[in-house]
Amino acid sequence: MENDMYIDLGKIFQTTRKAKGYTQEYVAEKIGLGSRYISDLERGKTIGSIPTFIKLCNLYSVTPTYILQNYLEINDDLKIDPDLIGFYSLDHKDKETILKLIQFMNDGEEK
Repeated sequence: MENDMYIDLGKIFQTTRKAKGYTQEYVAEKIGLGSRYISDLERGKTIGSIPTFIKLCNLYSVTPTYILQNYLEINDDLKIDPDLIGFYSLDHKDKETILKLIQFMNDGEEK
């Protein structure tokens, strides 16, 4: 069971990295590790350390709760959808357009 958790965490790191548009090489360079190590983390071959975990969270601009949310007993409504991580990489105009669309859709549901 424990090994499954590491594999899942690796997949979460991989999904988050891709949503940010980063390569493994870029991530490795930014946090001072080898790209092979990043690959091993994402494939669940290694668990990494707490300092590496924190560096990845900072680089990806996510909280540890986001990465660990599937293992925490919290309400599903409070969980962050991985697809939304890419939202924060958009420019202001695109963010504004998406927020207006969400508001429009929510207004339509109330009627």
